[in-house]
Amino acid sequence: MERSNQPPKTEDCLAEGKPVDLWFYRNELTSRSVSTAKREPQAGPASGLSNSASKRSSASGDDVLLSESKINSSAKGKDGEGLPGSESVARAEGNTRNEGDPKSPCRTNYEGQAGREAQRQGMPPGASGVGLAHSSQQQGASPEAGEGANRSTQSAQATRTVRTTEEDWQTFLRAIAEKASTDKHHRFGDLYRWLDRDVLRLCFFRLRKDAASGVDGVTYQEYEKNLETNLADLEGRLRRKAYRARLVRRKLIPKGNGKMRPLGIPALEDKLVQAAVTQILLAIFEKDFLPCSYGYRPGMSAHDAIRALTEELQFGRHNFVYEADIKGFFENIRWDRLEAMLEQRIADGALRNLIGKWLRAGILEEDGRVVHPQTGTPQGGIISPVLANIYLHVVLDLWFETEVRPKQRGRCRIFRYADDFVVCFEYRHEAEAFDQALKTRLAQFGLEVAADKTKTLRFGRNGGPHNGRFDFLGFEFYWEPDRKGRPRVKRRTATKKWLAGKQRIRDWIKEHRHDRLSRTMKTLRAKLQGMWNYYGLIGNYRRMKLTYEETRRTLYKWLNRRSQRPSMTWRAIDRLMERFQIPPPRIVEKTGQKMPCQQEFSFCQRILGFLFPRNRPAAHARAS
Repeated sequence: MERSNQPPKTEDCLAEGKPVDLWFYRNELTSRSVSTAKREPQAGPASGLSNSASKRSSASGDDVLLSESKINSSAKGKDGEGLPGSESVARAEGNTRNEGDPKSPCRTNYEGQAGREAQRQGMPPGASGVGLAHSSQQQGASPEAGEGANRSTQSAQATRTVRTTEEDWQTFLRAIAEKASTDKHHRFGDLYRWLDRDVLRLCFFRLRKDAASGVDGVTYQEYEKNLETNLADLEGRLRRKAYRARLVRRKLIPKGNGKMRPLGIPALEDKLVQAAVTQILLAIFEKDFLPCSYGYRPGMSAHDAIRALTEELQFGRHNFVYEADIKGFFENIRWDRLEAMLEQRIADGALRNLIGKWLRAGILEEDGRVVHPQTGTPQGGIISPVLANIYLHVVLDLWFETEVRPKQRGRCRIFRYADDFVVCFEYRHEAEAFDQALKTRLAQFGLEVAADKTKTLRFGRNGGPHNGRFDFLGFEFYWEPDRKGRPRVKRRTATKKWLAGKQRIRDWIKEHRHDRLSRTMKTLRAKLQGMWNYYGLIGNYRRMKLTYEETRRTLYKWLNRRSQRPSMTWRAIDRLMERFQIPPPRIVEKTGQKMPCQQEFSFCQRILGFLFPRNRPAAHARAS
């Protein structure tokens, strides 16, 4: 009789045996591992906090230490159960302070007590732009008042559930992650029961308040008015297995090359449940993902992928780069393959059926037609990124590290962010052979590479004028001599992205030139700040400065057309931008961080320096 915690024998899924051990990833794996210390999460209501009462819960036959919060019902005259300011929250915070970690209270921006302002995490009190935040409708404050004071704000971690860090996980998620890390072949059961009201409430406050509504038209503010009633009804439907996924509203947005990108907008309740399931999937599969995957993972960003690729190209023995992009990836994911991959680690049929409902949900097109696809997952849903990572982990990452890399004579390494990836090779014939093998591999899973975005080019230290240029995550990589004449890998904003970004700024200023000036300048400040935060890498200051000057000229042009007579001079434009604190371009990348290839090289240098020091003869002469 087959045990329930043994993975089924499926074709082309996770390989048996020990996990892949990569010498150049060991430093990254050590730094990204979940700390075994039992720290309290930085966000979440009382149900998410650990309590002094813990018990063992069995998951598919194996005991896992899972802490459950015991919340006493509120007495007469006290706050509601699990609400901000209640006795259970205060008790949980008291236990946290007694344990000594963290030192600050556990409340987040949406859990401020009455009579005390709730500050944004990581910001000092009194900082500009920080205001009251819990409900999107503040009592006694109009939307126009203050132009930013006492407005509804959310921390960066609270806006997207997929990108929450591992320190924000609840106790049961940490227990699942610890079990998944220690036992690579364990199949988790009884996961569906964690979709309770407390977890749903925490996920609700992590949703974006300004996100577009789905087919039902319910917005965040409308759902928040009767939050506890809505959550109780949703929890009841989940318990009775009466929950049904709604249609996904499709929105087409331009991609910049004349094509349109289809995005799916689920209903609010679907987003809410997807956020809860996404956290469970991340806790299980996060330790299975290889360090070459950077997209939509806790504590990792596109800057990490760009920095790692830059260091590998600069210090690694690579002469060729294979740039690829999967054509229509989110629309061509095969459901049977994906469900087989999920079955490798999840034995709970109810949770897998819930994911299947979202995969098979119909799509409402912009013209009113309802389409029922047979493959793919709607791009734009909360759960879509983690499902894409699980799919490509088996299709591409494991296949490359277990079958492709060991057969290569030279050095090779892959960097992937969602469906965009770059592979570095030492020899041209190995890059060309990988191109043919990749097409065969993707065809087995219903995928294919985009011919217009796939190429092999020369890119090495000794390439000279033969080196090419390639784009990755909005940046253009190229070789260029530095001030001392040494070849360096440089990065700047990709030309298409740069031109498209300037055009969007011009069109936006032209469209909003008649709006209230304070509102226009505040939105412009947020747009430019977000642009500098992403593109502010070393070597990219020139293009950011050109974007800033183009914005300044566009403001001068259209603000002078608000009336029949020009009223703004260049000096007035500068004072206006200084008054509303329009940020100038700034480099946000920090220097001095060593990447794995540099750390391995430094270790070899220390060993060689210890065995063969250069000043050994001089030292003996001084001693004599």
